[in-house]
Amino acid sequence: MLVCLYEDRPQQVAGLKLLILSLRRYCPSWPVRVRFPAMSDRLRIWLASFPNLTAIDQGLCISGSYNIKPSVLLDGLSASDECIWLDTDILVNGPLTGFRQIPPEVLVVAQDPWEYSLGSTHRCATWGLPAGRELDGPLNSAVVRVSSRHRELLSTWQQLVSKESYLREQQKPAGDRNHHLLGDQDALSAILASENFKHVDVRRLLHSSEILQHHGAGAYGLRQRWQNVQTGLPPLLHAMGSTKPWRAPNHPRVARQFRQYYERTYLELSPYVHVARQYRSSLDEDTSWMDIQTVAGRLGSIAALGHPCLKGAVQATMHRAVNRLRNGR
Repeated sequence: MLVCLYEDRPQQVAGLKLLILSLRRYCPSWPVRVRFPAMSDRLRIWLASFPNLTAIDQGLCISGSYNIKPSVLLDGLSASDECIWLDTDILVNGPLTGFRQIPPEVLVVAQDPWEYSLGSTHRCATWGLPAGRELDGPLNSAVVRVSSRHRELLSTWQQLVSKESYLREQQKPAGDRNHHLLGDQDALSAILASENFKHVDVRRLLHSSEILQHHGAGAYGLRQRWQNVQTGLPPLLHAMGSTKPWRAPNHPRVARQFRQYYERTYLELSPYVHVARQYRSSLDEDTSWMDIQTVAGRLGSIAALGHPCLKGAVQATMHRAVNRLRNGR
């Protein structure tokens, strides 16, 4: 299987490197294709040390880090019959042999931690597509496994994220957008629930058991944490959210910068950062973001006895309780 990666944001290089290091550890035989337009010489030299990796510094027909997924996957299918997209804020945490057991005609995506009933079906009308089946969602496109049988679907996805009406919506702040048009995964959700593609089998990687979608403290609840204590962390860890661990607030003060302090603590205690620390010596850049700087982070780590599934449990419980109060439940 060809792993297709794309990045063009210099500030996200740390995540890309961690993903590549984790792929080398758990999927050493898988070829990796990295597109990074105008990559730096330093990154090119670092990537050259991976023999199964092909680095391409040319862009594609669609520019930008967002809305690029269908184009990257179509490009990958020109070199392989089966490809998998991984967001560059994902860490591989175990062998991905389970993908070999999924037939090539099945499209694999991830379950979103905040999905709701018929979430994909509801998106059809907004995207101008007739609904063809009941499908929860929105689906999460952090992981997308396709084969050559999905070329038509990928071309349709590419066309939808190129529509002027959608691109105009993308110019707005995320909080002001139509919530059915937040990003490219909303288009994919609508396509897979539509009449034309209702025949496509969809396999969702389940949140917390197959992929950990760490999106805010409340996304990883106590029940999910306890299950992972018994079974171990899943083979894919996704550092969702607008602030990535390597961009965490540095030494925030709890009294003057409470929001930044809260966010720093959440990131310090995340399973993603816990696992990322084992690759620290292989990164040729600043890794101080892996340090626990806050008192709350140190206390949380001690209380959890260093267990990655239990770190942040108190924060997660508080987050969910506040959300219930806000929603009147």
